[in-house]
Amino acid sequence: MLYAMLELVNEFSWSRSRDKSFQECRRKYFYHYYGAWGGWEPDAAEAVRTLYVLKQLSSRQQWAGKIVHEAVEWALRALAAGRELPEAWLVDETVKRMRRDWKSSRDKQYWQHPKTGALFEHEYEIRIKPEDWQALRDHVVRCLRNFYRLELLQEIQRAPREQWVLIEEIRAFHFEGTAIYAAPDFAYWTTAGRLALVDWKTGAPDPDEIEFQLGCYALYAQEVLRVPSDRVDLLQVNLRERAVQSIPWDAGKLDKIKDHLRLSIRSMRAWLRDPGANVAALEDFEKTEELRLCRRCNFRAVCRPELGDNARRP
Repeated sequence: MLYAMLELVNEFSWSRSRDKSFQECRRKYFYHYYGAWGGWEPDAAEAVRTLYVLKQLSSRQQWAGKIVHEAVEWALRALAAGRELPEAWLVDETVKRMRRDWKSSRDKQYWQHPKTGALFEHEYEIRIKPEDWQALRDHVVRCLRNFYRLELLQEIQRAPREQWVLIEEIRAFHFEGTAIYAAPDFAYWTTAGRLALVDWKTGAPDPDEIEFQLGCYALYAQEVLRVPSDRVDLLQVNLRERAVQSIPWDAGKLDKIKDHLRLSIRSMRAWLRDPGANVAALEDFEKTEELRLCRRCNFRAVCRPELGDNARRP
């Protein structure tokens, strides 16, 4: 039996990272969400393929955070299935994965396999001391060990598995016709009958950013899980410090989140040649003049090659 392949369509959506990219630099925003589209195709134009590969780059700090998040999710999924991953085993496997990713990135394998480890520092040949890489590994290990020692984890484990909400299956919801990608890392129903939304952090958080991000999670609970904000507890868990902070929330704050979403969505759509079809043109998106932002931008090689001699191509 033959199955027709569905053609992927670049549909407009909203996420916090997209919002921040738009505010930071319009050209970066275009490259990431429009210029790189289709770069995974075997017959993609060289320029499009290049943008797609550069889009995948992560700073070493972003990479470490992603590694921790995925390890924690791995542990929770095992618990949900009735198994427990020993701490020493998870730490060992995570460190092995970091080594594989690092070597693959160092050898720039991401130019052939873009979804593999791809570090900004390797692409732009930024010198990082060996002891700094070691400190990054120690940071990841510390976060995972702290995860196993959280009182919150013990509370989660005491909750019946049917009261767990594994978020990964539903990452987006629709708000006034726009797909919103903003979902907590984990959620569960407490013994008090409240929905606890959990966000794992591995670094020093910005209080304003945390409040906005968790507010989006409260909107997620309302739109996807049909739980009103007055029955939601928003928990920020700093794994580096093994600290849990509850963020107060109310309907008034949720209204502010909605207002921000409306303004952000309207602003991004205003830059499109055809908002209905989500069509954008490069010449409409100017470069930022703040070169400090350019120096840490994934697309520096194609946008500001004069900032360094590392604007190489494979």
